[in-house]
Amino acid sequence: MGLGSLEWRGQKMKSLVLVICVGMMLGGCAAMPDRDRNVLLGAGVGAGVGALVGSATSGPPGAWAGAAIGGAAGAAVGYLIRPEGCFIRNKRGETWQVPCEDRRVRAAACFMGRDPNNLQEVSCRYASR
Repeated sequence: MGLGSLEWRGQKMKSLVLVICVGMMLGGCAAMPDRDRNVLLGAGVGAGVGALVGSATSGPPGAWAGAAIGGAAGAAVGYLIRPEGCFIRNKRGETWQVPCEDRRVRAAACFMGRDPNNLQEVSCRYASR
């Protein structure tokens, strides 16, 4: 058993740790709410584009600056992007935001929109009991 085989095992262990870390990161992203996922996606894309532009214009220092500025700008844009939500109005006239996947019974009206002040009425897909 020489030093060559120990170095090979060390490289395999580093690869295994890297794979586990990437798996944990991707698993955490899958459990995030949509807004948090949009922020991280925007920051990642913005940092990548900023690093490419910065390195093309002024070398390694520009890459770091571009990644920082692009990441911040991408995170801000990702935070502002919101998917449309689902709302219902009950028989008392109250408007409630509900998950779009849930089955809603006894809803007087159904709506979709980005905020409660700007809703568009849609047909309720689910039959009432």
